Amino acid sequence: MKVEKTILPPAVLVSLYKDSLVLPEKEIKPALIAENKLPGKEQATITDETEMASPIKYLGDHHKKILVVVNDPASVYLNETDFILLTSILNACRLTIADISLINIANQKASLHEMLTKLPSLLVIAFDIDSKALKIKLPTTLYKTTPLGEANLLFSAALSTMQGTSADAKKEKGKLWTVLKQIFQL
Repeated sequence: MKVEKTILPPAVLVSLYKDSLVLPEKEIKPALIAENKLPGKEQATITDETEMASPIKYLGDHHKKILVVVNDPASVYLNETDFILLTSILNACRLTIADISLINIANQKASLHEMLTKLPSLLVIAFDIDSKALKIKLPTTLYKTTPLGEANLLFSAALSTMQGTSADAKKEKGKLWTVLKQIFQL
C-alpha cells in the first residue's frame, strides 16, 4: 500500500488556523487570502495596504466599547497585581475583560485618535496617563469625564496607587468608584 502526501496551499492552511493566539506582524486580510496575495509576496496591489502603521495591540474583545489605556513599560499589557485590581474594578461595574480593550501605550506609540479609529469606544479610561501622552489637547483632570466626540474620556491615577489598604489607596479607589458608579449607573 502506497501513501501519498498532499500539500495544502497556503490559503487553505491560513483558513484552518484563522483563530490564532499569536498575531502576525502584518494583518492578513481575508480578501488577500482568497486571492493568494499574502504579505511578503512582491505585488504592487497590496503594498499600499501593508505600509500602514503597525497594528495596535490590545487585550480583550471590546464588547461594551470601553477602552482602558495604561502605561506599564515592564509588561506586555499590565503587571499581575494591577491586572487583578483592574479585573476587580471591572467586576464591580458588572464588566469583564471581554467587555473592554486594554492597551499599554508604553510598548506602542499610538495616539488616542489612532486607538479610537481602530477601536471605536464610548468610554476611554486612562490610568496614570496625561493628555500629552495620548497626543490630544485636553486638560488632564482626574476623575472627571470629558466628552471627546462620541466617547467620554476619564483620567485616573495609576492602578498601583490604589493597591493595598492604606488611607491614600482607599481614597484613590473611592474617587474612581464614585465616577464609575455614575457612568455605569450602579
